Amino acid sequence: MLLLAVLAFSSVAFAQNREVPKMPNPPGPAPKRDLNGAWVGPLKAVAGEIPPMTPAGQARFKLNKPEREYTLAATNDPFQSCDPLGIPRNILNHPVINGGMWFAQLPSRIVMMYQYQRVWRDIWMDGRELPKKVDARGAPDSRFYGYSVGHWDGDNTLVIDTTGVDDRTWLDDTGHPHSTDMHVQERYTRLDQYNVQLTVTVDDPKFYTKPFEWLKASYYWMVKQDFEETFCVPSESNEYMQSLGRPAGIGGSAK
Repeated sequence: MLLLAVLAFSSVAFAQNREVPKMPNPPGPAPKRDLNGAWVGPLKAVAGEIPPMTPAGQARFKLNKPEREYTLAATNDPFQSCDPLGIPRNILNHPVINGGMWFAQLPSRIVMMYQYQRVWRDIWMDGRELPKKVDARGAPDSRFYGYSVGHWDGDNTLVIDTTGVDDRTWLDDTGHPHSTDMHVQERYTRLDQYNVQLTVTVDDPKFYTKPFEWLKASYYWMVKQDFEETFCVPSESNEYMQSLGRPAGIGGSAK
């Protein structure tokens, strides 16, 4: 079973980085301040180097048991129990082969929709401020996808800043944690009619010793402009654990 899990992960990683067939016509110029539509990705994804963690970050990291290193019965990976993956992890779109996201630009906000779990985020473009604190007296509650505001840097780059992300989510599949103080910045640059470049940076001084580039990847225009339905279904996950995960043993490390 562990071998199958590794193979499944490897195949998804390969799918994320393989080339997508080009459009019949050469790409035209990028329209100004326009990301509307569905995009395939992330493609050619390159993960950044995680910096050393603070003592608080190391303590939290030791509590996380990623599925890649532990048996199905022992892992506490939110993905295994169909919990929300949050930001930035949901950007990986790893459960979906050639998955994607959809931008819908409205007068005061941009709505970002993701194929996996069909979740969406509100990116407010009306100049409001992000909450300075969450989960404190007089402050809003943290959210699985945080609070996001955006602005345009020039005509072709959308900058999204996110704070207040629930710390039950992980940064990645290997269990790197984050605190509710984390600040995530996404920069989506539309290079031309069909291509978008993404850079994601993370700043979490409570858990990491310095800010770092979390991911660099590209997106390509989705030809059909339509998502497949892709869900993690809790009842199916529970049935899988009952029939395969627990009978396989409750041991810890899979190494």
